[in-house]
Amino acid sequence: MELQDYLKVFRQRWLSIVIFAIAGLAIAAVYTFLQTPQYEARTQLFVSVGGSESPTDAVQGSTFADSRISSYVTLATSPSVLEAVKNELDLEKSVDQLAGSVTASSPSETVLINVTATDPDPELAADISVTTAQKLVQAVERVEDVGLVQLSVFEKAAVPTEPVTPRTTINLALGGVLGLLIGMGVAVLREILDTRLRSEEDIKRVTDAGVLGTFAAESDMDRHPLVTQQEPYSPRAESFRQLRTHLHFTNIEGGSQSVVFTSSVPGEGKSISAINLSIMLAESGTRVLLVDADLRRPRVAKYLGLENVVGLSTVLSHQVSFEDAVQSWGPGGALNVMTAGQLAPNPSELLGSPVMEKLVQQMEEQYEVVIIDAPPLLPVTDPAVLGSIASGIILVVSADGMVNRDELARSIENIDAVNARLLGLVLNRLPITRGNYSYYDYKPDAPSKPRRGKGKRELSGMRHL
Repeated sequence: MELQDYLKVFRQRWLSIVIFAIAGLAIAAVYTFLQTPQYEARTQLFVSVGGSESPTDAVQGSTFADSRISSYVTLATSPSVLEAVKNELDLEKSVDQLAGSVTASSPSETVLINVTATDPDPELAADISVTTAQKLVQAVERVEDVGLVQLSVFEKAAVPTEPVTPRTTINLALGGVLGLLIGMGVAVLREILDTRLRSEEDIKRVTDAGVLGTFAAESDMDRHPLVTQQEPYSPRAESFRQLRTHLHFTNIEGGSQSVVFTSSVPGEGKSISAINLSIMLAESGTRVLLVDADLRRPRVAKYLGLENVVGLSTVLSHQVSFEDAVQSWGPGGALNVMTAGQLAPNPSELLGSPVMEKLVQQMEEQYEVVIIDAPPLLPVTDPAVLGSIASGIILVVSADGMVNRDELARSIENIDAVNARLLGLVLNRLPITRGNYSYYDYKPDAPSKPRRGKGKRELSGMRHL
């Protein structure tokens, strides 16, 4: 993934990232609230060397003191010293508990020893620090030559006024930053693991096939699937006009053209795309034939309100002639349709037979464009076989997460395996953005009303469901 890909992921999943950051803040706040405040007090000791008669003696004494400081630091938290502190202050803590709250250290290159005590009670923290320092001095006096090395309290611990823990600001900052980083990591991980196609960019990462048409996911698309059920110059209708124009540019050899519409899996909108493109071709005066070759789940007859007693299956089984299976639809019968016909027990054999190849040739002789609605590519081999005998295949790809990258890649492999020509892609159900319809945000002027006495002009339109 490149930087722009990460930025895109963060823009798309910003809400989940913010939720993780807020959750991190909340956890840090709860953790801080549940912590018992701890106060820290420090007493400082000074290690001095006894009087020296010569500079040499002074140097030796200083060296001796330096070597002894580490021993004094260890002695400060020894059981004997802490036991004396416990008895002096009459503490309920055990020696082990007291050892966990007392520390001793010596700053480098100094003869100072810091005795630090931590406790929820600030006054007790100061008392423990001072008493431990005093007991350490007494212990050293018992085991050392006082005339040579001497410990003295340089600075007694004062009663602290502010707790050292919890550190509210730091905890909240760390919680928020950690939550933000986890949220960003989860967003990137979801993007990597989620192979579903949700945008045009996702599809272009799988294939470099040309895009012939793009269609946004409109809310009323399922209730009014046909372009004749919408405004004549609606964005969706204009998108199909653009698809019609792009289809002409795929006819490099000229002459009649037979185009197979298919998809990777069921439900991507291939049938509606094939039907609406056929309507637009008929609207422009093109002699077009729409054929429902999905002999397992035919949809054309249902969408157009046509009879399905005879159709492609009955033609391929020699029950009726090609001409008798063609029905007219729309004003003036501009669109010719061959429905699927009766369900056959052997659809793959029928569609892959020499009879089907001859039938496609016959269709191309009588029509300028033949639109064939085929089954999906992955469940069956029918569309790939049809694509090998037709001019090419248009692959409808749904961009709403219905299909993943692997399924689209396998569909294209199936097309290549039979040496069929992939004319291009139709991207369906893209997320709605202003860019989808930026060229179509207009409607033509309404026709003027006729004057009295001139009569009313009759307007005819495509047949509705």
